[in-house]
Amino acid sequence: MNEFEIETTIGRSPAEVFAALQDLEKMPLWNSTLSEVRKTSDGPLAAGSTLVYVGRFLGRGYESPSEYTEFEQDKSFVSKTTSGPFDLEVTTGLEDVDGGTKLTIQARGESRGFFKIAEPVVVRLTKRSFENAYDNLKTLLEEDAL
Repeated sequence: MNEFEIETTIGRSPAEVFAALQDLEKMPLWNSTLSEVRKTSDGPLAAGSTLVYVGRFLGRGYESPSEYTEFEQDKSFVSKTTSGPFDLEVTTGLEDVDGGTKLTIQARGESRGFFKIAEPVVVRLTKRSFENAYDNLKTLLEEDAL
């Protein structure tokens, strides 16, 4: 099992950051590995909601069905893949701090299939991809561009 953690502080309230993280339509604007995120369950996003992340990684297209296993409005959520090329669980926590929101991302997982062969590279590139995505999110939110 591989894991990594990313922390950043975004100059916006936890409610604003949480709302941006849950805006599935805009996710590809700040996460360049995604082309689309589709909700596959009914009702508002909550624990038990299911989604499919569609994108490209290492030059290969992927679809990664996932489920929110935990969901606390404006505070935290946990997304876990249910199939696809990665067995991945991502915990996202938001904390109100002076000057904004401390965003903490903890990712744990393993690769499957093609991606398993290159797992050390996959882990390093996944971490970099997450760092870039959350840096983009921070920039877009702080510039009111999202």
